[in-house]
Amino acid sequence: MDKCCDTPAPKQGQFLHYFLESDALKNVQNEVIFSLLGRYNCFAGCKVCYTEKHFKKALPNFQQHIPQSIDSDLEKEWYEIFDHFTTVSSIDDIYWMKHNHPHMYKWYLDHDHIFSWGNMTDNNFIRSQPLFMNELSTETEIYEITFSEDFLKQVKIDEIISMLDALYKRLTIKKIKLIFNSANSLENDNVKKLYDWTQDQGIYTPVHNNFKLEHEIFDNGIPQMEHIVNYDEDIFPVCRESDYLQSNGFFLTLIDSIDTERRPYSQFTHFDRNTHLVLMLQGKLDLYRRWSNLYKTGQVGNGESGKPYFEYYDWVSNNIVVNKDYTFIPIDLLDARTRYYHKLKDNDWMVTDYGLFKNNTTQVIPILEVKNG
Repeated sequence: MDKCCDTPAPKQGQFLHYFLESDALKNVQNEVIFSLLGRYNCFAGCKVCYTEKHFKKALPNFQQHIPQSIDSDLEKEWYEIFDHFTTVSSIDDIYWMKHNHPHMYKWYLDHDHIFSWGNMTDNNFIRSQPLFMNELSTETEIYEITFSEDFLKQVKIDEIISMLDALYKRLTIKKIKLIFNSANSLENDNVKKLYDWTQDQGIYTPVHNNFKLEHEIFDNGIPQMEHIVNYDEDIFPVCRESDYLQSNGFFLTLIDSIDTERRPYSQFTHFDRNTHLVLMLQGKLDLYRRWSNLYKTGQVGNGESGKPYFEYYDWVSNNIVVNKDYTFIPIDLLDARTRYYHKLKDNDWMVTDYGLFKNNTTQVIPILEVKNG
């Protein structure tokens, strides 16, 4: 978590500043991660996969979340939603779709120009790279590929780099993320060789710890993915990066998007951009409260590394209030350079020096407030 939340006092001011500046509406300002499935699943079987136990738990009820056809009315809603975000990405297992549900794979082939892909980790890179080389068009791009240290140690690294190089020359690769087991992972020849190749190409290459191991911040000079704490193969991230759109339902985390028993924070027939912000914020407060309660009851987060995160989740869930009849979005909450901002500005909201104010209203009601604030 950002350093503002690592020191003990005064925590209220630190947590409030962090929420407003680095959380709150951040996850609607960049990326929506889309799936044709009502609930997410992947069948690549990567050993480093921290969601594997969630995939297995969801399997008995997963079949009912596979669409037998693409609903044309829902498809129109997707296009409207996509237009609110800078990046539209997908992590769907297109190899599995190609061989088991070709109607979904065909839909992605027909619409690949919309998407930036983040669906390739370890085994899935081996399975999917030929599809991106030979079947998807050059109008699509690769947002993220992930390799674990454990995987890289076992493969013929020259072959992996050759596959990457061919893919990089055909499509854009924005990020290659590495999963390390320790601060010394770069001492392995295969890992170092791949890392050096990414640097030669100028590809952004952050790392994070193996979520199947203890949470650790590595001091090795490479940027580490922040805003995430893990415990017992689960992660508890600050929900500031993305919205997850599973068919007609929104989720805040990948793990919740897998769970067939978990309801989305928003299930829509017709997407409403104003209502979505309220539902997302309230869903975030509910999620943080759930995590905070798990921590308080000793079910997650043993040790000091996760303590600032769960204290933050507890503070936010108990001190932030969302106003569903809001008429005002402060300028610090929604960046004027984002697509979502301009969608609001072009539809019933006016620009002021202090933020967006809803047309034909006189009372100023901010989208969120602080209790006793």
